Amino acid sequence: MCIFFGFACLNATLICVACSQLEKLRAALLDIRQTHLTSQQECGAETNKKDGEGHPLTPEELFGHMQKQLNDCIRHHQQIKRYLEALENTLNLPLWGVFLISLSTMCTVAFSVVTSWGDHTDVSQSMIIYLMVAGTVYEICWFGSELSEQAESVRDAACGCDWVGIPFQRCLIFIIASANKEFTLTAGKFVPVSNKTMMNMMNQTLSFFMFLLQMKDKSTDTSQGA
Repeated sequence: MCIFFGFACLNATLICVACSQLEKLRAALLDIRQTHLTSQQECGAETNKKDGEGHPLTPEELFGHMQKQLNDCIRHHQQIKRYLEALENTLNLPLWGVFLISLSTMCTVAFSVVTSWGDHTDVSQSMIIYLMVAGTVYEICWFGSELSEQAESVRDAACGCDWVGIPFQRCLIFIIASANKEFTLTAGKFVPVSNKTMMNMMNQTLSFFMFLLQMKDKSTDTSQGA
């Protein structure tokens, strides 16, 4: 219960923290883009942005304000990257253990279903256990895929800022280059925590179940023939 529910909830909480910060960073980058588009449409006139005293900002002051926003985004992005690295280093071994236990349990359940085939009570209990374990794996893998998508959305938001030719394009290029490295949470540093991994585990256990069922049918036919 602690492994399949307690750890799954802890993993979901930690990933939700990372996703919320990535979403906040993406919104800040889109705000910079909106500010830049507004300044382009004004064509040198007074903009809607105002300083702390309520006076309209000049184009120079506006670009200074945008530069400050961008610097804050860069620092925020660096903090998120450090958090993601710590998350990967902390969770990769526990996730590998959970995946190994889950795969072993699902294969054992498949064997149990085949050996107790015809006993509806035992088969029902085995299927309930299988669905519980598969649900836990699905939750972990779904959150892993969501984290990768949120990390990728930051890169897309930075690329969509229309950064070519603006005074601080080098800062945006820095964010794009930094976010261009795809982040994927892994189990044991070699198995990606994603929906694809979940489907592979499901396919392997179902293939094992069909193999055992086919062998059982052949054994039954052989005994009946004898």
